[in-house]
Amino acid sequence: MIGRTISHYQVIEKLGAGGMGEIFKARDPRLNRTVAIKAMSISAMGEPDRRRRFIQEAQAASGLNHPNIITIHDILTDEENEYMVMEYVAGKTLADLIPAEGLGVEKTLRYGVQMADALAAAHAAGIVHRDLKPGNVMVTESGLVKILDFGLAKVNLATQLTEETLTIGAPMTVEGSILGTISYMSPEQAQGGKIDARSDIFAFGALMYEMVTGHKAFGGTSAISTLTAILRDEVRPIRDSVPDCPPELEEIIGRALRKSPGDRWQSMQEVHGVLAGLRQKYESGILYGAKLVPPENKTARALKLGLIAFLVVFGIGGWFVLIHRAQRQAAAPVVQSLPQAPTRPVPEPAGAAPGAVASDKPSPLAPAPKPVAEGVLTNQSVLELAGAKVPDSVIISQIRESKTKFDLSTAGIIQLTKGGVTPAVIEAMRHPTGSPEPVPTAGSPSAATAATRLAPVLGGIPFEITLMEDVSMDPVPGTAIHFQAAKEVHAGGAVIIAKGAAVTGVVLEPGKKNILGRGGKPAFGLIDVVAVDGSRVKVKASAGRSSDKNEHNIEPPGHRGKELLAPAGSSYLAFFDGDQTVAVKK
Repeated sequence: MIGRTISHYQVIEKLGAGGMGEIFKARDPRLNRTVAIKAMSISAMGEPDRRRRFIQEAQAASGLNHPNIITIHDILTDEENEYMVMEYVAGKTLADLIPAEGLGVEKTLRYGVQMADALAAAHAAGIVHRDLKPGNVMVTESGLVKILDFGLAKVNLATQLTEETLTIGAPMTVEGSILGTISYMSPEQAQGGKIDARSDIFAFGALMYEMVTGHKAFGGTSAISTLTAILRDEVRPIRDSVPDCPPELEEIIGRALRKSPGDRWQSMQEVHGVLAGLRQKYESGILYGAKLVPPENKTARALKLGLIAFLVVFGIGGWFVLIHRAQRQAAAPVVQSLPQAPTRPVPEPAGAAPGAVASDKPSPLAPAPKPVAEGVLTNQSVLELAGAKVPDSVIISQIRESKTKFDLSTAGIIQLTKGGVTPAVIEAMRHPTGSPEPVPTAGSPSAATAATRLAPVLGGIPFEITLMEDVSMDPVPGTAIHFQAAKEVHAGGAVIIAKGAAVTGVVLEPGKKNILGRGGKPAFGLIDVVAVDGSRVKVKASAGRSSDKNEHNIEPPGHRGKELLAPAGSSYLAFFDGDQTVAVKK
């Protein structure tokens, strides 16, 4: 083969061999580029129908225009072989790159995000890979991932049963044939059942497991024992061999490896979203896995237990003191405090009640607070309870049993959210005596009707948002800031956030500069986004599945404007704050 010319391609050297033939490096003199040619024996392919299917699959795969999927340039035929002309990629496969101790969390996330993105694009085009394994994933020296053999696994028939490749000589149908490499087969694939994108998700989980640990998720001394493990056994916990693996990563891989397709992630788009969010969290330094610590001696252990006991007793006593203090304060006249901003004086409205108190610096978002009658629960009371870490159930009970005068204007809600008051408490403040018809919230049963179903919204998934108005160089903390979703957001096979959906945020107090002069820049936090069912889904401005950190610099990277801190149209990322649900049409 070396030295031959196939069509106009000049074969230079042999690169390797696989179950379907040999791969050669060749030169395309017309376009002056290097290509890879896979030669597949016509006699080995067998029936003409299989050749037709091969061509159809190659044509489908050639339509996948994605940076992490190898490009197919041409298909050729002669008397002996079918030839597939592909993009030439200089690099190594994961089969060569994964060491005995694993690639580590950083590389696993870096490569995994790229693979998930490629698989999501393929599944969107109706193509299931069916043979995802380390040997089908190439990595260049720059860290770019390329998935090989897209669409070819449906005709990837071997001639014998081995530990690496298992094939049954059944008719070439979607069901009834076992295709792919054993250690990465899904249970339904191993049983010759119906295959869909979730089978690729299982193989992806097995590959990710091997990347992070260095050993196969399902191994055995024979092909049959490996199949038995896939169908029956659970994988060994990742943290047994990789103690610093983030729990979130182990959770993502574990869900991908569930035996039943319905229990796995339901789309690669979901997997890509959670992996991308986890990678950003990891690279930002927020995410750290558990660290190994030296064993404690008896004295240290006794001291620690004594300290814990003291803190528990002190904490319980302090909790009751804070509750009692909040109740006493609720019975006293309280004037609500909102973030103030310098504005022009507002004249007293006609007909104002005598003795009304006017603020010297009224908030631009809400009227000036007025005195509150004795024994009335206010925003300030709720903020103090939330600040003392009083459980939501206790705060809501206080709201139900007290007279209330809450400010639930935009400014009031922003202040409550910034103060750590949860949506459940804010909803109770809206309906202090209990509401027979509560306003639908994300994940509430009332949000779904007989014609809808609940789509899962996974915490930490990012989506792009666009700033709706210019932000001045010196924004006032506490001022509302408005965004909109730049694209549709999908989950559970449905649109959960429409393009253009309103996203609410707030300008935060600037942080203090550190010793290196960094920090102190105006930042924003996010509150919620309006979902397709009208509910408000909690979002945050920082990466992570769920955490207290919720801030991002207002000034976009690279922006050096002197008049505006951020112009309208600036792009940012929002992240869903914890697991939630949205009602979508069935």
